[in-house]
Formats: sequence, structure tokens, C-alpha cells
Amino acid sequence: MMKNVLLFCVAALVAVSGVMAGGSKDRKVVSDDDYVLQIGEPVEGGLCEAPFYIAIEKGFYDEEGLKYNRYRMEPGTAMNLLTTGQIDVTNNLLATLIQPIANGLDVKIPIALHTGCVKLLVAPNSPIQGPKDFKARRADGKKWVIGVASLNASTKVIPSRVFASNGIIPDGENADVEWVIYPNAELPLALDRGLVDAIGLGDPNASIIEVDGKARVVINNATDDILKNEFCCVAPVRSKAVEEHPETIAKFLRALQKAAKWVQENPDETARIITEKKYIAGEVEVNARVLKTYSYKASVSQAQVAIERNARELQQIGIVSADVDVPALVKNTYFVVPGVPDSLF
Repeated sequence: MMKNVLLFCVAALVAVSGVMAGGSKDRKVVSDDDYVLQIGEPVEGGLCEAPFYIAIEKGFYDEEGLKYNRYRMEPGTAMNLLTTGQIDVTNNLLATLIQPIANGLDVKIPIALHTGCVKLLVAPNSPIQGPKDFKARRADGKKWVIGVASLNASTKVIPSRVFASNGIIPDGENADVEWVIYPNAELPLALDRGLVDAIGLGDPNASIIEVDGKARVVINNATDDILKNEFCCVAPVRSKAVEEHPETIAKFLRALQKAAKWVQENPDETARIITEKKYIAGEVEVNARVLKTYSYKASVSQAQVAIERNARELQQIGIVSADVDVPALVKNTYFVVPGVPDSLF
């Protein structure tokens, strides 16, 4: 009898120990040495993703010993993929992340990648010469109509910030402009047909129609005074990935820093590689010229600066709710990953 009781106790102790150690058969503990990072890349890439592609082509991921998988993302799916854990990290314009983060998107932003990449364009013969001209009404007395891919797109958010800085009300009942939605690929056609007065586009598509003489740039966050020094693109990382696999995330970030530095120092060769390899559309010469207007001096500390500025200004223009605690949002979102230098510059 005593023997049976002893055996029962031992068996129970083993079972409890297994549960406490997370020993469920359905749960696998994966070390940083074995973890495969899921990197989200858009199906139709842009110049913003240049460091991601160069990290592959120049072997920077391999140099860091990073195990990774490239997950091809359809437009508009990045936030859902991060939330559901299908990807661990991607590239994204910070301006479009602030509102989702305020609404509960659980990501950390450990690095800012580059400046530039968003433009607001008008028809070549448009009377609009700059942002301030959107304050006045059209000749027919109506508001200027601006086409964008979505109301949360960076191509809407960034011009809204520029408008606000010029005394133009971008949203609300008293807005000075009207926003309409078109699929991204149809925006140039909408402008050409006069269905809209302006369109928001990212590069290289914006630069392609500009070079072709089909549009004229009136806002460019790579060169406009109030935005040209602000990092617009960041690498959001799923919070759980940072918590469970910090060494893997550090490898990824160091590789990305090396790739961004290579892009900064070799814009012509970068444009040739990513265009000829079909990572992005356009012509090598055009893409190279645009790359030279960006700064790819990837920085950890500049991520904090950009998060705070975006959150504060988006709250001021009403895109982010007035009851959002901006300092708390910055504190909860900005994250310094151990083992990653602030910058390579």
C-alpha cells in the first residue's frame, strides 16, 4: 500500500513539473538558435524596403546567423499579420502605425530606417503650386479633392500634417479639403481623368509619373522643411517576438542597420540590384535619383523622436483621440533591443 502511494506521488510530481515547465505536447519551446524569424515583405515592394532586399542580396542576414522566412504580404494586411503572429517584423510608415497602436496594436518599434518616400501630386497644369493653395476653394467653389489608397494611409496622414502646419484643416466638419479612396494602382488614372485634384502616392510610383510628366509634386516629405529630417519608416516588431527571442531580433536589426548603411553609401548600385532583381518596379536611373533624396542612416534613438512627434501631431489634428496618453504610448512602443548599436553613422 505504501509503495503504491509513493509511486502515485512521484507520478503526480512529474506531471505537475511538466505543466510548470510548459511541457504540454502542443507547446514547443524554441530557442533563439532555432527560431525562424518571419519577415513580412509587400508583394509589390517599394524603395522603402531597399535595406530588406539588400540584406538578402549582400548576405547581411547570413552574416548575423539569422534564420528567417520571407512572408509575402498583400496590401493592407501587415497589421493583421503582426497581430495574428504570422509575421514577426516588417517595414512600415510610422504615420500609419500610431493610431493602431493607440487602439491596442501590440508592437514595439526598436529602429527608424530612413527619411522620405511620400508625395502629394497634382496635374501638370493644376493651379495648385504648394500646400497653402489647398486653403482656397476651386474655381467652382468646391473643396479640392484628394485621392488616397485609404484614410489611414501614410499618403493621407503625412499631407494632413503638412496641411495643419500651413493652417489648413485636413479633417472634420470644417475641413478645407475632401479625401476620396481609390485603389493605389488607379490613383494616377483618377488624376489624369480629372476625377481628383491631387493624389497621395509613395515611391517609386510617385516618381515614375512625375518623371513621365503626368504629375507635379507639391508635397514631398523627403525635401519639405518640416519633414525632411524626420524618419518616416520604421521596423515594427511583434511584442511577443521581442520578449521571447531578443537575440534573434538583435541579429535582424544589426543586419538591417548594415544594409541601410550600404544603401546610403551605394544608391546607384542599390537601385540597379533591387530593380533588376524585380524587387521593385521602375527604371534604375529614376530609382537611384529618388534614393539619393532619402537618408538611410538607420537609428535606434531617432525612432523615439519620430514616435513622439507623430503621436503628438496626429493628436493635434484629430487622427489620434484626444484622450490618448502620448508619453505613455511612446514609453510602451519605443524599445531598445540589447546588443544593437544606436547607429552605424
